[in-house]
Amino acid sequence: MTAEIVEEAIELAVKGTKEIVDFCDTLQPYWVLRVRGHAASWLVKTRARTVKIGSAIPPAKAAKIPQSRRRGAAGGDRFLGLRDAQKLARTEWAKLDGRPQNNEAEKPPGWTWGKLVTEYRTELGKMREDASGKPIFPSADSQNDARLIFQRPEVTEHEDKLLTELNEEWLEGIQAKLHARKTGGFTAYRKFRTYAQAALTWAATYKRRESGLTGRRWWLAAEKRQRTEKEVREKRQRQIALQKKKENFKVEHLGQLLAEHERFCASRVGNARVSPSVRWGLWWDALTGHRRGSGTWIALDDVQYQDPNGEAGWGLATWQAEVMKAQNDFTLPVSPLGLHIIDCCMRDWRKAAKERKKNRIERPSKWVFTSRVMSNGDVPVSGSALANHLRSMRGLRQGNHRNVLRGIPPFSMHIIRSTLGDFVLDHTNLPPGTASLIIGHEIAGDRRDELDRVGRTGKRWYFQAQRIPEKTAAMKAWSEALLKAYFAAGGIYPD
Repeated sequence: MTAEIVEEAIELAVKGTKEIVDFCDTLQPYWVLRVRGHAASWLVKTRARTVKIGSAIPPAKAAKIPQSRRRGAAGGDRFLGLRDAQKLARTEWAKLDGRPQNNEAEKPPGWTWGKLVTEYRTELGKMREDASGKPIFPSADSQNDARLIFQRPEVTEHEDKLLTELNEEWLEGIQAKLHARKTGGFTAYRKFRTYAQAALTWAATYKRRESGLTGRRWWLAAEKRQRTEKEVREKRQRQIALQKKKENFKVEHLGQLLAEHERFCASRVGNARVSPSVRWGLWWDALTGHRRGSGTWIALDDVQYQDPNGEAGWGLATWQAEVMKAQNDFTLPVSPLGLHIIDCCMRDWRKAAKERKKNRIERPSKWVFTSRVMSNGDVPVSGSALANHLRSMRGLRQGNHRNVLRGIPPFSMHIIRSTLGDFVLDHTNLPPGTASLIIGHEIAGDRRDELDRVGRTGKRWYFQAQRIPEKTAAMKAWSEALLKAYFAAGGIYPD
């Protein structure tokens, strides 16, 4: 609906028409300018009702029409200009609950912010591909981050706003509110900006007509924010504290942790018993130094009990691309201790399943360290389960009041990863870059795009893409050091 269309309608009305002529807005299809006889009326139409909200004819021009030829209505003949009529039509349409029923012409003009959030979160849960054709696997962390940031009250209060009504000032306003939060302010702002811009760009690219985002991409013009001086100082202090934790937690302390862990598990009986996947999962994470949360995401089919090109007694374990942050397959050589951990976990799960099912084995799981929370489906034990186990050992959970980890420097599951890397760097004579290989960092000079396509049975995959010989040397040194520290803390070989 434009000013030119309104002028055309007014001229028709002044002259008078024998037929009804409707001018319909494309963005607000329920908003109609109808010329009938000598009247030009603003209407709001739904399937159930049609309501007149005013006249489009200015009083000066209306005076030229004889009184006998003017039409009146209960909605009044008050004059409404183009913009006023547009705003009032939106309000009246909402009052009439003008949701369309199988009528495409009556759909509201594009998506609301709430609709965009729903559609984008659904998209994040799908398997996609990037511009080069490489598959992008759904990330549980990304989905959770998007869910949490879009559920902030500063964001949800805009659910009913149409995307066509939003602009960069709107985005900047929410950014400012989130940044002003007392806790996590800058992080909340940064995550909202990232996910909001990604959602809007996705809709404008792939759902342009449906979403209504057919114009300029205003969200890219929204100004960025910086950390305040106070926030910069606080971030620096957190970095120093984290670095101090990493420096203080050595392999000796990890040995003490595992010894206390075994004693703690042995002391738990009945419903308080520690799950086999948590007991052996902590050993597995300590041995592999994998990323927090994804270390135990290993399927039994991805474990080879014999490395065809390696030492006797050693195997291989592969994490699939969908559980890796870099979204590339990652393989580690598994020492005899690692294979023993897998066997013990599978044995204890079969025993626990028999007890629960009264001699009936419950359905098998594809995961080595499977979760016993079956309501979530067949999933591996989570990083939060291991974190909760550590909290229990620290006496921080209900029913556990004794801290069996006192004397061990503060640490988290993720710090184990740094402990492994630092040990390989500082206590072995292995070539530079070996520590990065073990913890899954990219290697400078690698042609990842080519090597990722090399089949798993090929020697190029074994020696170049995954660097198994170098990893084996590092894993051998780490496995021996871990057991030595464990025995020094009074532990006995786990079984």
